[in-house]
Amino acid sequence: MRDIGIIGLGAMGLACAVAARRAGASVIGFEQFSRGHASGSSHGETRMIRRIYSEGAVFMPLLDRSFDLWAELEADSGEALLQVTGGLDVGPTDSAFMREARTSADQSGHRHVRMDAATANNLWPALKLSENYSVLHAPESGVLLSDIANAAMERLAIENGAELIHDCAVQSIEADGDHFLIHTASSVQAVRRVINAAGPWASQFCAEMNAVLTIERQVAAYFDGPQDGTPPFQKLMEDGRRIYVLPAAKPGRWRLGLYHHRGQCGPEYRETSDVEDADRRILTDCVKAVLPDCPPPDRFEICRFTNTRDTRFIIDHAPGHTGMVIVAACSGHGYKFAPAVGEAAVALALDLPPPVDLSPFTLARQTKL
Repeated sequence: MRDIGIIGLGAMGLACAVAARRAGASVIGFEQFSRGHASGSSHGETRMIRRIYSEGAVFMPLLDRSFDLWAELEADSGEALLQVTGGLDVGPTDSAFMREARTSADQSGHRHVRMDAATANNLWPALKLSENYSVLHAPESGVLLSDIANAAMERLAIENGAELIHDCAVQSIEADGDHFLIHTASSVQAVRRVINAAGPWASQFCAEMNAVLTIERQVAAYFDGPQDGTPPFQKLMEDGRRIYVLPAAKPGRWRLGLYHHRGQCGPEYRETSDVEDADRRILTDCVKAVLPDCPPPDRFEICRFTNTRDTRFIIDHAPGHTGMVIVAACSGHGYKFAPAVGEAAVALALDLPPPVDLSPFTLARQTKL
């Protein structure tokens, strides 16, 4: 019997596998799709990792731990996973978005620089900010090579004894006394604890998640971006749109997305769809809005967000099943936290004290919103 069974081998599930083996727990993991698939939320060349978090100071302990663990993963894997480029929060000076970014920066103690639009435009001419904008620069922010990082986490977990099975959908999870039975089409595996990291499919194994999860279709675009040293950034537009922009894996290429792209939400968006003309028009407009001198995007990529109402994650025991831990609803901004989320989930599964306070990420809190 294994100590931990993991359902879903996206970034969170893989991070759980790495953390479980570090803790000395035996692991088996299941993924319904093929290795490196594009049917979840973890694929794509790069992700932004921000040292100052405009989503709120509540995320900072988890973020601080993630930076430490990304460094450990680099050392253990021998792979360069995190490129320190600096990063920017950009928005109207008086917006709640920028106020939250400044508050989080001041409380964090991490290096940061506030600057007006003229200063930012002088440093990074591609931005072309209007005078009512301001910028928060975090020099320690950067870019994660996410596809490479996923492969590195999987390799580390397997090398350290985890069994990770792809193309194998879990049909059901059955509580059986003090352990669980994981049923697939070809086998039944007994495990002492389960980590449900199935993302958009998490509610299939914990019905309570239906009330708190929303599946949202998201599209990213790739284009030839600025060559003036512009760091990754997110920008709040005057009309309330928030756009994120970061380098892709190949030099000179950039990746862009619009949070809540077309507002397409519902269980049907678990399934992969085709890029549509409306997606191309919207993201072409976004490139023009934030980097007006750059050419339009020439490649597009679909993924999905699994959102909670307040965009906070769920890292908690399942109701009535203390042996099952839920890791879900990364709300479109969770990838950078993966190593720390995996470590915390494994601590819960093994009845160990979590390394950071998880009270902001309980399931009960979500159900009361």
